[in-house]
Amino acid sequence: MVFGWGKKKQEEQEPATSHTLRIDELEPILASKKEELRKKITIQSKPLFSEIERELNHIYKIIDHLKNDDLKVDDIEKILRVIVVRAKTEVIDVISKESKKSLPVVSTFEDVAKTADASSHTLKKIGDVLGKHSRVIHVFAKKYAQDLKDHLALLTENHTLITKMLSDYSTLESSSGVIKDTMLKIQHSTQELMDIEHHIAQLRKSQESAQNLCESTQKQIIDTHTSSEYAQLLELENKITQIKSQEEKLDGQIDDEFSKVSRPLGKYVYVTSLDKSLKSILERLLERPSKVITTESKESIITILESCMKGIVSGTVSVKETDKSVDHITHLMSILDNLIQQKRSIQSQIQEIEKQASAFDRKKLESLEKQLSKSKSDLADAQAKIKNLQSELEQKSSQRQKLFQDLKSSLERLGIKGELTQ
Repeated sequence: MVFGWGKKKQEEQEPATSHTLRIDELEPILASKKEELRKKITIQSKPLFSEIERELNHIYKIIDHLKNDDLKVDDIEKILRVIVVRAKTEVIDVISKESKKSLPVVSTFEDVAKTADASSHTLKKIGDVLGKHSRVIHVFAKKYAQDLKDHLALLTENHTLITKMLSDYSTLESSSGVIKDTMLKIQHSTQELMDIEHHIAQLRKSQESAQNLCESTQKQIIDTHTSSEYAQLLELENKITQIKSQEEKLDGQIDDEFSKVSRPLGKYVYVTSLDKSLKSILERLLERPSKVITTESKESIITILESCMKGIVSGTVSVKETDKSVDHITHLMSILDNLIQQKRSIQSQIQEIEKQASAFDRKKLESLEKQLSKSKSDLADAQAKIKNLQSELEQKSSQRQKLFQDLKSSLERLGIKGELTQ
């Protein structure tokens, strides 16, 4: 299209001075940079808007001349004449109206944006109507076409410069928002790293405490195991084990002897007229005799055996071999006192040795062993947590470094250079 928009070579940016930049200093730097650019745009746009108004005035004068020019349309055929007259009329009406509009006065940056919108609207209207009737203008109003094109090009060029400046400011605003967001992420990341490092420091203290407790507890346990008291305890426990082995052997003998009369006793329990306490002893004898016979239960057991034997003799308790069952019961009653005495002797020995062993504070050793187990668990837990946190710390440190690089790149695109610190 002949009425195109022109372009102008962009001004070269001045190199920025590199120095150390603290993150908490960036916000006022950005605010200052935006304010400087607003002022610069306001100042630089004023002459450009004045130039736009002059160009609009020139265009108005050209259109005014066109208005009074008959373009010799009487010499062309009627159909074509109608098209030319209609095009001329529309061009004159639109451009006369648009070129006579007064642009708003520019005093502030906000005025620049408003005036740019107004001039953009005017430029579009003029460009559209000229573009629509470009062929008619170039053929039938050729002497006006070049002037209109030249002045419209200057108008467009100035408007493009203003638009570019406003676009630069929008870019600065957008970049500032990105920079502020990155700054907040860095601050949050820094706090996270501090929290993790603090947590690791606390865990290291817990680890050291658990390690010290573990070592001291192990030493106490070793000292206990190597003490003469513990050696004596082991000797006593060995004696108890040996004596309990004898007791188990004796219990086996007792259970074997009673097993010989278990059938008649088992039948007797259903026909007995014994009182409740004796019947309870009888039932227990059938289950485990060795756990029942004692000095205190001797008379009761004899009473039960004698009653059972009477029942066998009388036929109340039915057995296959009466004499054999009676002989077994008689023999059992004859050795019962000896069995009881052996069992009582063994239990007395066990009680005496256990009394001697009780002088050793076993609960203290058990407590030390539990403490050792817990300290080992605490130590392993602290080590695992430290390992996980160190991995997280490394990952977040890398992310924070990436944020610093992104921030530095964003600042450099705005001409703000320097070594970033926090």
